[in-house]
Amino acid sequence: MGWWNQKPDGTSLEVIDTGLVWGDGPADTMDTAIAEIVHQFQSAWTRKPTKAELEAGLKFSLGSYEEGT
Repeated sequence: MGWWNQKPDGTSLEVIDTGLVWGDGPADTMDTAIAEIVHQFQSAWTRKPTKAELEAGLKFSLGSYEEGT
C-alpha cells in the first residue's frame, strides 16, 4: 500500500511535504463508502447525492471525531 502527500483541496501525489497524507487503503475504503452512499440515495431518491451533500454528510459524521492518539 502506498501513501502520498496531498493538498487540502484533494490534489494528491505532491512531491513536497504538505503535512497532509492519504493512501491506497484509505482511498479504497472511501471509494467503497461512497458507492454504498450512492446506492442508498438511488434507492431512496432515485438519484445520486450531490458533492455538496457528500461533503455535508462527511462533516456531520466527523462531528464526534477527535484527533490525536
